[in-house]
Amino acid sequence: MPNLASLVTGAELTATRPQTPSQAFYKKYATAVTAKNLSGGDIPQFYADNALSHNQNGQLFAQFEKLSNDFVKIWETQNDDGTVGLVSHVFRYIWAAGNESDKPTVNVPLSMVCKISSNNARGTVDGLQFKEVWLYWNTYKLLP
Repeated sequence: MPNLASLVTGAELTATRPQTPSQAFYKKYATAVTAKNLSGGDIPQFYADNALSHNQNGQLFAQFEKLSNDFVKIWETQNDDGTVGLVSHVFRYIWAAGNESDKPTVNVPLSMVCKISSNNARGTVDGLQFKEVWLYWNTYKLLP
């Protein structure tokens, strides 16, 4: 049975160093997502080759110019199989493809549930990768 390992607020994660390797990995992921133009593809070094993505359209990034996240809370669990579970509540700011302004097209609350596992393959970040990701958010705001 999973055990709660930590709970941090977005303010704590931003103001201090992450408390665990998985939190550090997740913060690096969020920073990379914010820094990259996403309309050309994904951010593969964070995802295992066989990672499963559960969301409305099966795409993680390709439809966006860029993203930014304001973290609200992050829960971390230790799973019996050695993986780590993270549940994050964020406000996601989304720039639609073609929006190169400083103002996001829309912002939505989002929950990301993910399973992180060890992977020491070349190119991974801190020896960790997303193994499975679920996104829960209202995509209605993204409709033209």
